[in-house]
Amino acid sequence: MAEPAATENAAWVDIELPLAPQQALGYARNVERLLRLNPYLEISRFERTADGRYRLEGLNEMNGLAVSCGLTFQEAGAGGFRLDYDSGLKLSTEVTAAPHAAGALLTLRESYRQPETEAELAQVDRSLTPWGMAIRRHLLGLARWNRLPGYRWWRERVWLGMKPRERRIARLIVWATLFEFVLFVAAVWAFLY
Repeated sequence: MAEPAATENAAWVDIELPLAPQQALGYARNVERLLRLNPYLEISRFERTADGRYRLEGLNEMNGLAVSCGLTFQEAGAGGFRLDYDSGLKLSTEVTAAPHAAGALLTLRESYRQPETEAELAQVDRSLTPWGMAIRRHLLGLARWNRLPGYRWWRERVWLGMKPRERRIARLIVWATLFEFVLFVAAVWAFLY
């Protein structure tokens, strides 16, 4: 993919995945799942309004702004697709996949119109890099733990259905519980021996 010209308002993130390019792109084509993988986008309503058209409402936790817009899904050839936004500073999010090393390079590229005020500049979504990292972590987790019964259902239906804040709290509770269990086993072992 060609890098944007210096006069373009665009940001992008490249995600290396151990998947075939079409497999990575096929996974990303589920628009709701793709958006829910953004760890700073709290989606309160997402609905399909027509063929290739969606309505998104929520909160961008990164900049604290409400998100309310329509999305239009457009194929961009065999190598990707684009989501066009009907309002706000963000014009589009383009997703492409290309062969890379032993897998694919999935690229998310966001285009913006030129901000005219400080308020518009605050609308710039700074969660692109964490979003790319979350997509990679999610797909690698699915590849690694997919054989575990119910894992895919848990990740796709329950985990992604939670708000990002709820996911962070759940992760913290799991790690704290694991730490407490290890301390408990160590205390029992020290007491018995």
